[in-house]
Amino acid sequence: MTPEKRERREAYEGFCASTYVPIYSQPWWMDAVCGPASWDVWLHGSGGAVDAAMPYYLEGREHGLYITKAPLTQNNGIVFRHPKGAGPIARAKFEERVIRDAMAFVDALGLAVYEQQFQTSFTNWLPFSWLGCEALTRYTYVIRDTSDLDAVWAGVSSKQRAVVRKGARSVTSIEEVGEDEFYDLHEGVFTRQGLRCPFSRELWSRLYGAVSSRGAGKALCALGPEGEPASVVFVVWDGRRAYHLLGGGLPGSRSRDTYAALIWHAIGLAHERGLAYDFEGSMIERISRSFREFGGVPEPYFRIRKVYCADVVRMEAEARIEGMALQHGVQGPGRPVPRP
Repeated sequence: MTPEKRERREAYEGFCASTYVPIYSQPWWMDAVCGPASWDVWLHGSGGAVDAAMPYYLEGREHGLYITKAPLTQNNGIVFRHPKGAGPIARAKFEERVIRDAMAFVDALGLAVYEQQFQTSFTNWLPFSWLGCEALTRYTYVIRDTSDLDAVWAGVSSKQRAVVRKGARSVTSIEEVGEDEFYDLHEGVFTRQGLRCPFSRELWSRLYGAVSSRGAGKALCALGPEGEPASVVFVVWDGRRAYHLLGGGLPGSRSRDTYAALIWHAIGLAHERGLAYDFEGSMIERISRSFREFGGVPEPYFRIRKVYCADVVRMEAEARIEGMALQHGVQGPGRPVPRP
């Protein structure tokens, strides 16, 4: 690590100590999921005082260098420390100034693509559009207030309450599980769907160790009627939210509803800490419906993107054209798509 990079890290750590920074942008989280050499931070301020920061993950790909979403990380983007007492107009002007400076920095990096997902509190991406960026709106589901657990329960749909009750009757206990056991069990969630686990055991080991050593989350397993592992969840938290990072029902369990009971248990952990509960998406219809049934409110967030590489522009345009052709039953120049 160069002296300049170390100095930026130290300044950023000071910024995080005095400003709310979501868990996903904390230096220790970035070290765990990216590796210390693969991330950096851009700082904004004057006179040695930092008033905004943008941690970012760098990844080399076929067409060049990308700033992109870090593994197992919902958001990064710019974290603003707004001027004290600033009204809406002053806050908007401040954000506009920071965004212009941030994109001037990004433009000079020689990237192929810049792409970051911002936290839900960031609501005005207009300054990015002036600078040639695009934005894709995505959604997460959040139970914003867990202080009254009875009220939260009342907000769960009657159908989902029945599922939770049924699952709870099948759960003999909910236990914390260790690093290796959780990975092995969670891998089964993907195996059941014929998929490979999207993150390595090595990455998981770094993240689990970092979270556990700071008391910033729990890996939990619900045991079924015969004491077998039935479902798992990994919940992490910061000073404002608990995040439903990983989870699912396990193959071989006789009761799939144990996962709903385990989610309700995780919501209870958020209640104990006075935190909102963030379900972490999803844009997938069946999953979003499930989170909505728990009383989660949809909150939009933006994926901000700017493409610099002509090859990437061409490749993505060709992919869109091919997708449209397939959608309309055409393959190539006027050839019909074969039907089964």
